[in-house]
Amino acid sequence: MTFARTILTACILVVATVASAQESGIRVRSIRVLATDPEAIATFYEKAFGMAETRRAANSPTFKEIIINSGATPELARKATTTAIVIATRPKDAPAGAMASLILEVPNLEKAIDSAKANGATVLRPPNKTGDGLAFVFLKDPDGNQIELVMSPK
Repeated sequence: MTFARTILTACILVVATVASAQESGIRVRSIRVLATDPEAIATFYEKAFGMAETRRAANSPTFKEIIINSGATPELARKATTTAIVIATRPKDAPAGAMASLILEVPNLEKAIDSAKANGATVLRPPNKTGDGLAFVFLKDPDGNQIELVMSPK
């Protein structure tokens, strides 16, 4: 009986946690992986895990940002509802295995920044926008981990 009650309590807590996360409107948008050769690492993930490139957020001679997701073709990967992987050029001074940031999509960038700062985060770079209107900011959590908050254009 105690075991059953414990399992039931755990299930209720999981459901409540999921419901709470859904109410906030915040979701993990992507995970960034740093690589000295983003093209080669993107190819590795594509071949090893059946992923495909969906787009390139940056593609200059000095910095690349290749977005891949689950799906055997680019069309299927664009339709995927799974969390994307962003493979970006690793700075020369960053060690192998360094993870640039957790990327969270938020419904209101200003409120998310205020909330993060109120809870101990610091702003690394001020809010900015990409050419297609995606608003973003880089923060550090209280332990020094980098977080990127993004808000899609309306």
